[in-house]
Amino acid sequence: MIRFFSLFLIATIMVIGWSAPVFSITPIPQESGFSGFINVGLGGVSVESNMVAGNSILDVSKKSIDSIFDSPNSESDVLPVLNGELAYTFGSTRTQIYIGNSFEDFIRFESASLAGLRQELGDKSILAISYVFSGIATEVWEDPYVQGQERIKTDRDISGLRLGYDKILGTDFELEFTWRSIDLDDERSGRTQLVPGGTLTSAEAGLMNRNGDSYEIEVLYPFRFEQDKHILAPALTYTRFNLDGDAMANDRYQAQVTYFYTGDVFDVAANLLYTFADYDETNPIYQEKREDDTYGGSLALFYKNLFDVQKLSLVGTIAGFKSDANIDFYDTSVSLFTLSFLYRF
Repeated sequence: MIRFFSLFLIATIMVIGWSAPVFSITPIPQESGFSGFINVGLGGVSVESNMVAGNSILDVSKKSIDSIFDSPNSESDVLPVLNGELAYTFGSTRTQIYIGNSFEDFIRFESASLAGLRQELGDKSILAISYVFSGIATEVWEDPYVQGQERIKTDRDISGLRLGYDKILGTDFELEFTWRSIDLDDERSGRTQLVPGGTLTSAEAGLMNRNGDSYEIEVLYPFRFEQDKHILAPALTYTRFNLDGDAMANDRYQAQVTYFYTGDVFDVAANLLYTFADYDETNPIYQEKREDDTYGGSLALFYKNLFDVQKLSLVGTIAGFKSDANIDFYDTSVSLFTLSFLYRF
């Protein structure tokens, strides 16, 4: 699932913070030519999760667990930071093509990449359309519900389409819709021990299937003060996970607020969010319908013009949050810090 990893969404601020004012759709430069950014650094992450294994770079979950009724243990790892975007603008037509990925997606282990087009309209609003695909695939457990022996990793790939509309009808409202197809190479939830052991039937194991589609819509409005020196941007998001397993399918409702301060030497960004997830059907393993509450925040500091190099910044970020489920096995938490060099061109 995509929003199963919604705990990582607080890292959105590290995307928003690259430029002021706050936009999800990057403003199109006035002149033709190449533009973009690159962000490189290192950090540390501590994760508690029974579902996410990590990716080809990180391991954030134990291969073997003692019980499928316990909360997860904590795992720590070094967090490399490497992401960026390359764009080319056609100034005369106010059109921009781009390819890249976001730090937000990297931190939540999505590693999603985008390739698409932005078009500025006559009223200065911007339309954007992009293809969403996996850069580095997320690794999950093909059967998370195995105890007393090592679990096996499998790749979870995403692909889909994102549509965005910014400065709607001359206002600061922004609307974004994302559809994603979610595909696990091997989905074997409950079939390693629980079905052979008679705990689940094959049909009940099918209720745990994590393949399917997600549909997400977000609306955002930035409030600006003192000529954009202070920006407060609340956002509301609804996500439908239409998954093959009814016990894993869910509706998610998220409220998020971002604060951004622009100074002469430093920029400061802070982010808070809360998410509630309501699942469709009773989980056949735990005989309970799952609900999740996710909450957390992040703080990022940008030291600008590092080494007197214009557009080079040193970025330090700390973040922490927790997803609290009514079923202990699905509890998840993460804390992280990163230090990176950000260069815009």
